Amino acid sequence: GGWCHAVNSFHSDIIMKFTSALVLLLSLSGPITDARRATNSLASIPRGGATKQSVAFHKDARVWGGDASSTAKEVRGGDGGGTSTMTSHLFNMVKAIVGVGVLSLPAGIAAFGDAPSASIPAAILIASIGSIAAYNFSLLGRLCAMTGATSYKSAWEETVGASTAWIPGSSCVIKTFFAVLAYSMVLGDTFSALFETFGFNVSREKALIGLTVTVLMPLCKLKDLSSLAPFSLVGIAGMLYTALAMAVRFFDGSYAEGGKLAADVAESLRPALGTKGASAVFSSNAFILICMLSTAYMAHFNAPKFYLELENNTIARWNTCVATSFSISILFFIGIAAMGFSTFGGASNGLILNNYSTKDSLMGFSRVAVAFALVFT
Repeated sequence: GGWCHAVNSFHSDIIMKFTSALVLLLSLSGPITDARRATNSLASIPRGGATKQSVAFHKDARVWGGDASSTAKEVRGGDGGGTSTMTSHLFNMVKAIVGVGVLSLPAGIAAFGDAPSASIPAAILIASIGSIAAYNFSLLGRLCAMTGATSYKSAWEETVGASTAWIPGSSCVIKTFFAVLAYSMVLGDTFSALFETFGFNVSREKALIGLTVTVLMPLCKLKDLSSLAPFSLVGIAGMLYTALAMAVRFFDGSYAEGGKLAADVAESLRPALGTKGASAVFSSNAFILICMLSTAYMAHFNAPKFYLELENNTIARWNTCVATSFSISILFFIGIAAMGFSTFGGASNGLILNNYSTKDSLMGFSRVAVAFALVFT
């Protein structure tokens, strides 16, 4: 499941990464004729949200030549932004970043290693790629402050041109298509296992079709999703519970050889610990984990919306929000990846919850939490 999704999403992810990098590169360097003056202007811009005057300036003068200091004053004039507080913004951003895709990361580590020490270089990769993603996320908000853009597509239009604005739009569609496909796979596995926990034998196909018709389709027809906003916190709590439950099962040895639950799972899903440790990260198979991580933090198409909705959206506050939310997300990713892999080693499944017994009540609640988070948040 997780491996297949990672390979299938590789091409769309490359397009998205290229698009993001190109937007930022061109927006920061392309339109500038006086590099030193523009740099001084850019340093003073991130003091507040973009104003109508600054938007008009960028539309009328695509080349920054005149009085850059006056433009900076227009951009930082007044307190910009929306009404979302820093606290609520943090919860929403963490939920946008931490999806159920994190449950495939143990399989990414298992692609190149089978000894617990393999989780050490994996944690370094998770933190490194997460930091890069956070920096790019922050830059997109800063770009909105500079140009007055309100979306990924409009940011491209303001900096590169309207004729090629289809590139980021298409990239977002492709990326989200594969994300929906991956979530459907997870939902099918999760609900099938939940039915088995309660004594019902329902295939993943039937579970997914039934869920789509009775729950997902009505939700898709809602014109206003604001009623689902309170569930973001519940979704985060569910993922936190899952991480803690995985830690409990690792430390109590329930799935180790001779453990009380080891015999309740299929032979192929039982722990398989070997000798391929930290040094195995230098094998080509490590790119499977890197490929997974390249999409794991992908919430960048919502960066403009997050920036515009932040109350008093100065760049300092924006950067604090981004740094905090991505730091929390990185800890989530490392915790789940390390606990899942350390428990099952090379046998880690693409959806790590599949490794746990359906008779395990502790992990049964995790399946409920993940299903809830997927459907309602």
